[in-house]
Amino acid sequence: MHDRIPLYLQTDIGGDIDDFWALTMILKQPWLDLRMILTDTGNTIYRSAICAKLLQMAGRDDVVVGSGLAEWPLGRHRMSHFDWVADYPLSSYPNYTQNGIDRFVEMVRAEPGPVTLVAIGPVPSLAAALRKAPDIARKIDFVGMFGSVYKGYNGKPEPDAEYNVFVNVAASKTVFGADWRSAAITPLDTCGLVKLEGALYRRVAESTDPRAAEIVKVYEIWRRSYGRNSPAEPLPPAEASSVLYDTVAVHMASSRKFLKMEEIPLVVDDKGFTRPDPAGRPCQVATEWTDLPAYEEYDESGTVDGVAFEGGTAENQTLILGSGQFIPGFEEQLVGCKAGDAKDVE
Repeated sequence: MHDRIPLYLQTDIGGDIDDFWALTMILKQPWLDLRMILTDTGNTIYRSAICAKLLQMAGRDDVVVGSGLAEWPLGRHRMSHFDWVADYPLSSYPNYTQNGIDRFVEMVRAEPGPVTLVAIGPVPSLAAALRKAPDIARKIDFVGMFGSVYKGYNGKPEPDAEYNVFVNVAASKTVFGADWRSAAITPLDTCGLVKLEGALYRRVAESTDPRAAEIVKVYEIWRRSYGRNSPAEPLPPAEASSVLYDTVAVHMASSRKFLKMEEIPLVVDDKGFTRPDPAGRPCQVATEWTDLPAYEEYDESGTVDGVAFEGGTAENQTLILGSGQFIPGFEEQLVGCKAGDAKDVE
């Protein structure tokens, strides 16, 4: 697969820490061509500053950063990364816009072909973009961290109203009902089980990669904020990550390896639950892990100890057509090929 994947990211980075992990993961994967970040919900200027600082540190100030709607229906908003970004002047970032929704629509419409959107936060700004320009959905392969289909938080056997959905139910209904080119989600059933512990976390904490060092730095800031703002909640252990929900959506932008995918029509109900319903739009849903330990071995660069991991690159792969293992549009272009054939895939 020679072409890089044109990627857009929608995020509420700056609350939980997994968005920071997810953005770092994108920046370390050369097959993902990040074009724009749309920050969503709450203090979106603060969220944009986090993205801009991280992008500049990575030498990627070509990426557009746009602030979305500042809606926040849940009361106090935790700015848990503030100490990391407090002295960063957002005005120094050359590709920042406060009109993130308009810029997002403009850029997607201008793309010569389809793009992938990774959505990892509540979606009022994304819903606003779809209301303004419903046609853009047909150019977008949507991959999101949303919902709870069969299992809830911490693997419990009943579904929950998942945070990214219930924060703004009306917006979530708009997004789940959009006419996407394709749609796939990792619900709590799968993303809610990912955590690096023990030796796996120490490998990140002791890494010489400066991007890993920033993750650890921001994680410690987040942990202190977590304790200060919510004293009744236990701090996560220092020798483990928090739950890395959003990283699974990034993984699914280029591979469905390690995951069992099922096509399920889904609707969002008035309480913010994602329900299987024949009236819903079909969605590829990561309902189970086929090999969670192997996924947790795979670090945020798509490599294990610097060696390209199977699924992070597209070499020497076994593919069953119709399995949904690879990104949308990939399998269709291989129909008629035999083992050993060479083919450029668009």
